[in-house]
Amino acid sequence: MYNYFEKITKLIYSEWKGMRQIKTQKHPNEEDLVCFIEGKLSSADKLFMEKHLVNCDVCAEYVGVHLAMHTGLTVNLPDKLLGKIRKLVIGENEAGFFEILLKLKEKAIEIIQTSGDVLVGQELIPAPILRSRQIRDFKEEITILKDFQKIRVEIKLKNNNAKTFNLEVSIKDKESQKLLRDLRIALLRDKLELESYASDEATVIFKDIYPGIYTVEVTTIEGKAAIVAITVKV
Repeated sequence: MYNYFEKITKLIYSEWKGMRQIKTQKHPNEEDLVCFIEGKLSSADKLFMEKHLVNCDVCAEYVGVHLAMHTGLTVNLPDKLLGKIRKLVIGENEAGFFEILLKLKEKAIEIIQTSGDVLVGQELIPAPILRSRQIRDFKEEITILKDFQKIRVEIKLKNNNAKTFNLEVSIKDKESQKLLRDLRIALLRDKLELESYASDEATVIFKDIYPGIYTVEVTTIEGKAAIVAITVKV
């Protein structure tokens, strides 16, 4: 009986000690975090960093803020870590957030990163499958979709010879797939509103937009419904 309790005590102590080491472990320095963000770490160091970031809000928030400030950077993050970073940086209330990162070529559009699904012809390709297939190049026009609690957001981008692009935004009822009209769609850059449309506009088109970092905000009568972060570069 004594040996049994002794083993249990040692096991509990060992687990406690392990948890304590995790909580008190040193944070990576700023240089290591930047190397992780820029994809300069080895596979082993990258895996170690990802495990640390999942358990450390301080470092995860640093990475998230850095990525938000330098949207052109692309980091392939596990879904669990990506979700955590979004919550830390964007906030719990912004459930309608998704991002699109594109590159314009002369006669094609390259998808670098998106958290939405992509419509290719009649085929809807979910974002995880898109990444696994490493599908990147498309023709001059693509459509990206994202479903939220009550609505579906459709973002259509048309390449204008790699100089400008047109951005078409449609909002549909998630269940009936009917276009919604009582809403407001605004295009922002550097937190400044460039254009906005409201009332009876079911589909909004922003024409001749230059490559850059933009935000599309969709507001219904119930409040803010979706935020789309769009980064387009040549």
